[in-house]
Amino acid sequence: MPSSTFFRLPEEKRARLIEAGWAEMTRVRFTELSISRIIAEARIPRGSFYQYFDGKEDLIRYLLGDMQGYFITLLRDILVQAEGDLFALPLMAYDSFISGKGYADPILTRFIQLITLNKGYDLQSIVGGPSDLLPDKLWEVVDPSKLRRRDRGYAGNIFRLSCAVLALAIMETLRAHGQMDQTRASIETRMDLLRYGGAAEGYGYKEETI
Repeated sequence: MPSSTFFRLPEEKRARLIEAGWAEMTRVRFTELSISRIIAEARIPRGSFYQYFDGKEDLIRYLLGDMQGYFITLLRDILVQAEGDLFALPLMAYDSFISGKGYADPILTRFIQLITLNKGYDLQSIVGGPSDLLPDKLWEVVDPSKLRRRDRGYAGNIFRLSCAVLALAIMETLRAHGQMDQTRASIETRMDLLRYGGAAEGYGYKEETI
């Protein structure tokens, strides 16, 4: 975590350092990140950087944690609007993340750049956050009565699958901006499969005790 000195910086200076960090993180892989380039862009001395962060790994953890918090807050707000319905989350989140012209939320664009540059990295482990499938802030606003099973683990798996549907739709949109209507329809189809299953009635269905 950053030192208390970092949080006492004037807002403009702190924002300049954060933007310099993001510029570097979305330009090169984590392993190639350069403190020299960051401090040059932020216009601060090297010694000042080490008053704020232990090193580049500390900066990476802070920025990724900030990004994680942003997405959790946004998804929580969407779930509240959806009255806790995880099955409604992907389509509503898609509309929130993607503009009518197919342009993505700038924070989402940064995230896509990170995973593209750092294929194979477990970003969750770098952040060091909880390993639960469903973070506390989201589980608090989920309506379990809408699920066949009401435990958190089951809800977490629904959440992960819903996020996979959302991620696929976002990538499809970034590849083809002019097909948003088709992409939205595909989200509805995929979530219907998740909600109701794809098997014919009576085929392979197993009743579960709630």
